[in-house]
Amino acid sequence: MQVGDLVESIFLHGDTRGYYPSGHMGIIVAEVSGKTSTADNDKFRVVWTCGGVSESMWDYDLKKVGA
Repeated sequence: MQVGDLVESIFLHGDTRGYYPSGHMGIIVAEVSGKTSTADNDKFRVVWTCGGVSESMWDYDLKKVGA
């Protein structure tokens, strides 16, 4: 996944402002630095279609939406 991708949430964390169920659509707007895992996972800032924002979504909690 990369900045600009349309994604669907698999799981939303507590840092997401508001309440959004799984399956919510959004756009990755930035890659967030500061990996805290030894695995090769990425964290992203996502703006959801309703205007909500997740500041640090792990890549495994997102699914890229195909065109």
